[in-house]
Amino acid sequence: MTADGTPEPSAEQLTSPGGTPLTALCWADARTRLSDSGDYLLATSTASGRVHVVPILGVWLDGAVCFASGRRTRKVRDLAENGTCAITVPGHDVDIVVEGTAHLVRDTARLHRIADLFPAKYPWWHPFVGEGGFHDPADTALSDPQHVFAVTPAVVFAFGKENGFTATRWRFLDQQRKEPLPWRP
Repeated sequence: MTADGTPEPSAEQLTSPGGTPLTALCWADARTRLSDSGDYLLATSTASGRVHVVPILGVWLDGAVCFASGRRTRKVRDLAENGTCAITVPGHDVDIVVEGTAHLVRDTARLHRIADLFPAKYPWWHPFVGEGGFHDPADTALSDPQHVFAVTPAVVFAFGKENGFTATRWRFLDQQRKEPLPWRP
């Protein structure tokens, strides 16, 4: 187990292209990059396969990438149909891709813990908890509540970019069997 309570995965070399070496990144370093990054891209798709990629603000808590979104956005509609998604964290030397299932966070204590992480990373955004999600402080009418999601990895990839192509995969087998929590926007 890691310090944040997530299972410690073992690194696997990818099977293609043949002979691709592992990245020099260990899981602890990949986890730190997931936590420290300010740049995240979320990829969702509809049940019919229509893909949508959008930047998000993200934080790492309890082994998951957490983010918020307005309840009427395309990504929320996509996640309501198909909770599987990918989050990409670009880096100067390594890009990280998290594949998993988005779970709606409704627990008030966890929502507060997630909200508390955003201002340290994004000083201009201080969400507050209400109505089972977040509100932006600028939304004084409380007219645009936001859902909060946690994406716990099923698989994480690291793709090295410095000395030729390198790639590492970490599998989280217990997460591959987890069913998404039922919800609708």
